[in-house]
Amino acid sequence: MRMVPPAFLAFFLASCLIPSIVASGARPELNVDWKSFLSRSNPLWKWNGTSFQPVKWYHSAFIGNGEQGMMIRVNSSSPNNMLLFVVSSSAIWDDRMPGASYTSGNFALDRPRLPVGSFSITTVGKITDGAMTLDLYNGQVTGSVATEKGTVEFVALANSVYSKSDVMVVQAQLTGGEATRDGAVFEYTAKDAQSTWGSHDRSYVRNPPAKAVTVGTCKVSLQNHITGSAHATAYHEDQQNGLHSLTALLTMSISHVVKEGAADAACKEVTAATTAGFAAVQTMNSQWWNAYYPASFVTFTDTILESFYWVQMYKLASGTRADRRVYDLLGPWFIDGTNWPDLHWDLNIQLTYYPLYAANRLDIASSLTALLDDNIQNLINNVPAEYRNDSAAAPTGASADLCMETCYWDHGPNCTTSSPSVVGNLMWTLQLYYLQYRYSMDEGVATSLYPILRRAINYYTRIQFYENGKFHLPVTFSPEYPGNRSDDTNYDLALYRWGLETGIHLSQLLKIKEPNIVLWKKSLEDLTPYPVDSDGNYAIAANVPFNIGHRHFSHLFMVWPLSTIDWSDPTAVDVGRQSVDHWLNVSLHSGLTGFCRPPFAVMSMLFGRRSSVYTNLTYLVDNYVLPNTFYHEGENGECGETPPMAASALQDMMLYYWGGSVHVFAGMSKEDLPDGSFHQLRTEGGYLVSAVYKSGVTQWVFVEYDSGSAPQEELRIVTDMAWPLVADPPSITLSQNTDGSVTVHGLQSKGQTVMIYSSKAAKPGFAITPVPAQPQFVNYWGYHAKPHSTPPQAVAHFPAELSVMAHRNVPDVFTFHTTSGQCLAVDACSSSEAVGVVMMSCLKPGESLCSTFCDACQQNWVLYNSHLVSQATGQCVHFTGDGSEIKLAPCPFPVSESILHPEEPFPWQPPVHSAETIFTTFNATEFLMHNKIVQLHSRYRVAVASWTV
Repeated sequence: MRMVPPAFLAFFLASCLIPSIVASGARPELNVDWKSFLSRSNPLWKWNGTSFQPVKWYHSAFIGNGEQGMMIRVNSSSPNNMLLFVVSSSAIWDDRMPGASYTSGNFALDRPRLPVGSFSITTVGKITDGAMTLDLYNGQVTGSVATEKGTVEFVALANSVYSKSDVMVVQAQLTGGEATRDGAVFEYTAKDAQSTWGSHDRSYVRNPPAKAVTVGTCKVSLQNHITGSAHATAYHEDQQNGLHSLTALLTMSISHVVKEGAADAACKEVTAATTAGFAAVQTMNSQWWNAYYPASFVTFTDTILESFYWVQMYKLASGTRADRRVYDLLGPWFIDGTNWPDLHWDLNIQLTYYPLYAANRLDIASSLTALLDDNIQNLINNVPAEYRNDSAAAPTGASADLCMETCYWDHGPNCTTSSPSVVGNLMWTLQLYYLQYRYSMDEGVATSLYPILRRAINYYTRIQFYENGKFHLPVTFSPEYPGNRSDDTNYDLALYRWGLETGIHLSQLLKIKEPNIVLWKKSLEDLTPYPVDSDGNYAIAANVPFNIGHRHFSHLFMVWPLSTIDWSDPTAVDVGRQSVDHWLNVSLHSGLTGFCRPPFAVMSMLFGRRSSVYTNLTYLVDNYVLPNTFYHEGENGECGETPPMAASALQDMMLYYWGGSVHVFAGMSKEDLPDGSFHQLRTEGGYLVSAVYKSGVTQWVFVEYDSGSAPQEELRIVTDMAWPLVADPPSITLSQNTDGSVTVHGLQSKGQTVMIYSSKAAKPGFAITPVPAQPQFVNYWGYHAKPHSTPPQAVAHFPAELSVMAHRNVPDVFTFHTTSGQCLAVDACSSSEAVGVVMMSCLKPGESLCSTFCDACQQNWVLYNSHLVSQATGQCVHFTGDGSEIKLAPCPFPVSESILHPEEPFPWQPPVHSAETIFTTFNATEFLMHNKIVQLHSRYRVAVASWTV
C-alpha cells in the first residue's frame, strides 16, 4: 500500500535520507528523535468546569489535510454538554458568475467561502473537565472529557493520503452513562450556506437550504447552490458495543462544488475509508506526517517561539498542498461570521507563503503558483480591454477563488485593476513565484513564470509616462493608506523596478527574444527615483509624505520584501533605516497591528538590530497570537497570514539572503537567543544550509548544492566566524571579500557539499541536536493555564496587586504589572550588573520612584513636561544618535525646586519619543544596558532593543 504520494516520498528520500554520491568531506549529523522533539511543542488543552474551556474558534484544536479541516471545541451555546467538531473545506466557495439576475457585482456576496457544518457529541451529563493534545508528529488530535455520567475519549484526524480516501475521521470511546442506550448522541448539523455578508445586503439572494439524503451506506447533507451546482457532506457512523463501553467511528468527506454527482463523490471517499478501516487510515496519515517534518529542522533557546514555529509548519501542511486549493485568509477552517471569506491580494496571501521556501517545502508552496497558472485569463481580464493583448493584473484588494476583479473594493474604471486603484498586487505575488524558482533553481519554474511576469511588467510600461527625462507612474494607491494619492507611488515603483530587473534577467537566462526588451531596459534606466519627504524619508508617493499612522509597510518595499536598495551604499542604507524608524514613530500609537511585527523584525535584521528581531517576534506572540496560534483582528476577523510570516521571520534570523549574500544567524544574539541550530534550510541559489550557533557564536556552516542546473553565481556567505576559515573538502576553496563576506568556490553540481568553520577555534563536532527546552514552557500553546515564574524575593517590595514575571532567558530581571493595566510602579534589577530599572510611563506625573532592592540606584525621578527629571542632578533623560542609547543632560526647560519636589502631581502630557514603553537603567550618568535602551515588550520579558520598538 502506498502510504504517501510518490512525488513527496521521492523528494523526502532525496533531500533527507540518501547522501549524494558526489558529496565528500565532513557532513552534519542530525540527532533528532522527531517524535520526542515535536512532543514538547504539542499544544495542550486542559480545563476544569468552564475555566479554560475551549469555546471559541481561537481556543480550538484543529486538523486538516490541505483542503478539508476541522476545529474541535465545546459548544458555548449548549448547557455544557456538547463537544463540537466544526468541519469545512477550502474548496467550498459560492459559484455565482457576473451577469446572472442573482449576482451583485460584489465578490463577497457572489463567490465567497461558504460554511459547511458540524458534528456534535451531546453528552447526558454535564462536562466537568477535559483535555486535548494536538499530536504534531502524527497529525491528529486526541482528547477526553469527563462528564457527570461517564467519559468520552476521542481521536480525530484528516487523512493526508487523500488519494486513498479524502476523509476526516473521529473515533470516540464512551464509558459509563455516556455509553448506554440513553447516553451520548451523535449528530450532524449543516450550516446555512450563505455569504457572511448576506445579512448586510437586502438584495442578497440566498442559496436553498441543505437537504438530507441517503447514498448507499452514507448519510449525506446535500447543499444545492442557486446556480444549479452543489456540494455535499457524506458521513457514516459505525458503533461497536463493548462490555462497559461504546466505540463510535464517524467518517466524513466534503465534496467539491460540482454540477452533478456531489453526493456520490463524497460517499465514495467515505466508503473507501470505512472499507480500509480506521487503523489503516490512521497509519497512513501518521506515516505522511512522520515523513513531512524532516525536510528541515530548526531549534533555538526560546521554547515558546520554537514551539510556535513547529505549530506553523503543521498548520501550513494542514492548510494547503501542492494539488490543493490556495491557503486563503481562512485556510480549511471556516470562521462563523467572518468578515473576510476570500483571498486578499495586498498582503495576506504573500505573507502566508513566505515560510515555505526556506523550510524546504517547495511542493506545498506550489499551490500558490498553481493558482496563478490556472487563472491567467482572469488576470488578463482584470486590466482595461485595450491592454489585454500583453498585460495582466491581480485584483486591487480582495477577490474570490478565480482571481477576478469585481465592482467592489477600490477598483478602477469599468471595474478593472487600473489607475487610480492598487495595481501592483500581481507583481508582489509574482515575487513569490520567483522565489519558487530561486530556491529550487528549476528552470521549468522560471519558464512557467515568465509569461505572467512579462504581462505584469508590460502593464506598467503601458501606463507609465515620460516627463523631464524620467519615466513616471500615474496615480495609484498604496494599499490601505488612508491619506492622499498621487503619481509615483513607492509601492508600485519598487515593484516595477524589481519586475524590470527580474524580467530582463530571466529573458537572458531562458534565451527568450523578448520583443519589449529595449523598452524594459530604457524604463529601468530612466525610472524616477523613489519619492522622499522633506526629511529624506521614503514617502507614500510624490508629494505625499508618510504622516498618518498606518499598519501597512507598502511604501517600504525597496527595503523589504524586495530589498532592491543598494546595500553597499551607506547613504541608501541610512535612508532605508530612517524611513523604517519613521514608519514606526508615526504609527506606534495608531495604525500598527500584530502583522506589522514580523516584517519589522526582518527589516531590523537588515539594519543590524539583532535584538529588535527577537523582541518584535516575542511582542507579537505574547500580545496578538491566540491560544491555538491563530491570529485575528476583531472577534471574527481571522487572518491566516501573520503566524506563518512570524515563522518566516524566525527562519530569516537564522538564514537569509540579501545584498547578494547568504547571511547566517544575522538575527540572533547572545543576549536574546544564545543557542540555536538548523538543518537543511533552503536559500536562494538552490542551496541547502545547516549550521550551529552556540553561546552567541557560529560554530560551523554546512552547504549542499541541490539543483540539477549549474549555479548562476558563486555563493557568498556572511558569518561571524573568525577568518581564516577552513573548507572541507579542500577541493572547495574560500576567499574573503572586502565587505567581510566569504565567497565559496567550486560548488558546481548537485550533491556537492562543503563544511566551513574557523581555523582559530577548536575543530567543532558536526552534530545537530535540539536545544534543551525551557521546562516551564514545554507544551505552551493550546488553551490552559500558562506557567509563570514568580521570584518570591522580589514580591515583598511591591504592593500585593502586582504580579511578577521573569524574562524567559534572564531570570534575574523582573517586570511588574498591575492587574488593572493602568499606571503602575515598575522596578527591576539584574544581579549580574546591579542596575536599577525604571519604566517612564509607569510613573504618575510628579511621582517619585526609586529601586528598593538595587544598590546602584541612588536617584529619584519625576515626570515633568514629558521628560524624566533626576531629582538628584536636575537633569533630563535625552536620546542620542539614532536612539540606541540615552543619557543625562540639561533639560530643555528651567528646572526649579517646585519641579523637582512638587506638592501635587503635574498634569499628564504624552511622553516624548513614544517613551511609554521605554525602560531606562541607571549607571553613573548614562542610562544603558548592553549599550541599548531596555524595553518592556510584553509578558515574561524585559527586552533589549532600540526605542522605536
